[in-house]
Amino acid sequence: MLENIVPFAPVIQSVSPPSLTSQLIAVAVVILQRTLRHNRIKTNRPILDRYDFIVVGSGTAGSILAGRLTENPDWNVLVLEAGGPQTITTDTPSFARQEVSSEVNWGYRTISQLPNAGLAFDGHVAIPRGKVVGGSHNLNYLVYSRGNRKDFDTWSQKFGATGWSYKEVLPYFLRSENNTDVKIVAADPDYHSITGNVPIYTPHSPDGIITLFKDTLIARGVPLIDQNGPSQIGINYFQQTIFPENSTRATTASVFLEPNINRRNLQVLTDAFVTKILFNRTDDGLLVAIGVEYHHQNQTSRVYADREVLLSAGSINSPQLLMLSGIGPRAHLQQFGLETLIDLPVGFNLKDHILVPLDYEILNSSLVTSGIDWTLDNMYRNFINGSGPLSLFPLVYMYFNSRLNSELDWPDLQIDFNVNPLSSNLESLVQPYSERYRDKWRQYYRPYLEKRQRLNVLCFHYRPRSSGRLTLRSSNPYDHPIIDTRYLTDSYDIESMIEVIATGLEIAEMEPLRQYVRLYRQPIPGCELCPDEPNLAKCRSYLECYARTLTTTVGHQVGTCRMGFNRNDSVVNPRLLVHGTKNLRVIDGSIFPIITNGNTNAPIMMIAERAIDLIKDDHHF
Repeated sequence: MLENIVPFAPVIQSVSPPSLTSQLIAVAVVILQRTLRHNRIKTNRPILDRYDFIVVGSGTAGSILAGRLTENPDWNVLVLEAGGPQTITTDTPSFARQEVSSEVNWGYRTISQLPNAGLAFDGHVAIPRGKVVGGSHNLNYLVYSRGNRKDFDTWSQKFGATGWSYKEVLPYFLRSENNTDVKIVAADPDYHSITGNVPIYTPHSPDGIITLFKDTLIARGVPLIDQNGPSQIGINYFQQTIFPENSTRATTASVFLEPNINRRNLQVLTDAFVTKILFNRTDDGLLVAIGVEYHHQNQTSRVYADREVLLSAGSINSPQLLMLSGIGPRAHLQQFGLETLIDLPVGFNLKDHILVPLDYEILNSSLVTSGIDWTLDNMYRNFINGSGPLSLFPLVYMYFNSRLNSELDWPDLQIDFNVNPLSSNLESLVQPYSERYRDKWRQYYRPYLEKRQRLNVLCFHYRPRSSGRLTLRSSNPYDHPIIDTRYLTDSYDIESMIEVIATGLEIAEMEPLRQYVRLYRQPIPGCELCPDEPNLAKCRSYLECYARTLTTTVGHQVGTCRMGFNRNDSVVNPRLLVHGTKNLRVIDGSIFPIITNGNTNAPIMMIAERAIDLIKDDHHF
């Protein structure tokens, strides 16, 4: 059977270049092989009435929970996932660059952020979230970035999250990590592991242009660092969650669910949308989670949990489900006629990272090795040899401090360098923009369509102070919630964004870099240059307009079910149990007390690993 073929083994090995027919057959076989493997995640057994644990969501945290819990053969686990299986497309690292298809994306957007952010999109900033087995780990940049030790010490010291200091959580980062870069492990052995489940990989054959930026900045005194080691100030390639055997994306679902799907105590039901958490009250008034209600194949069903309901639906869906189930701000729930079972600040404290891209034409195409074109040759190289443009999405990062940041060992700014080729379809390029601006964006992109090779200098503010809120739109679970991120409403955030964009512009003007890249024609639509200031990096009004126009999420929404000791300003306690309930935990990015100063996927892995110990401890296993 094709599904039993070793998934990482080459299908064809040939010394001479294969014919087109051979390539086509080989690619077709791999597509079929991987599709069958992914589709095996869907249970073919009847759903029982009761399980020990019900996991809502198979994203980064949910997949780890299910995989770890079912290591105990006496615990039955059901995973309910709203999306379908992973695909050959989501396997491919280059997919991270491309417009996310609707079938694996919830398609959320913010309410209008005007006049503060997202002007190019009429203020409605897209919020990609993964609706697929593996969740948003299928959509992200594959980056393995833990954040700063002070992030976690602040969780513990300021918010009463006992047990979550950096020293205490580091072992849980290490539990998942299988770092394949021997140099990084040897340099900082106390900060890395080679025994975990998730492969952490330094990109092979990164684009020459981003290497040129890295080496130039190192020559000018920027330290070469391991950002997951003792210091964050400096530069290097991002490590990423990629299987080194075949250069495919390594989601936690690929690691913890798919290889273990034959366990008799594990079932994954896809296309199952959970609409309500079910409760009983004890005689002394304690609210006990007993199961969930879900929709699947046009039917509404209930399933019950003898031990716990574990909510891992993410920072958008987890708070929405809690509120629909009667846990949330009383006044807000009453607006929709929902009974308030527990009055908690669900949906507050919405935090996110934003980026603003600077577009540069790459003048020497020989400095580009990655790409986005799904040609037969590229697919063959990727699927058969784990090489070629589709197998790559390398990035160089640089952490540094803004002038406003007084905590110099806790950087707040980051610039990334990556190759992001233009689509050859002009209409697809301008589709994200507001209709009123599309003609101008067509004019902006048209001169670069034939050359296509583009360097993105991505400018990030990674310790934002702006805070938003998520609320219900209605009592209908299929109505997307109202997402108000309040991007750039704090003066610290906009000042920091202006500074990081200016720094990005200045770096690209350095010698010899300016000989290899050229900034796209300015101004961007909707902004005006300073008539008396030829240096773009010093034109403050333009930089502010640029930041407020092209505001883009990094996809790091967290905090909407904040962890803490005090139930007046938090939703879950340090054991991740929802305040005032029994047998209900939230285990995903929504529990962050504050956002970390790095990509959020690795901390979510850590949260799931720590949750496993908490669950085992509470159930005396």
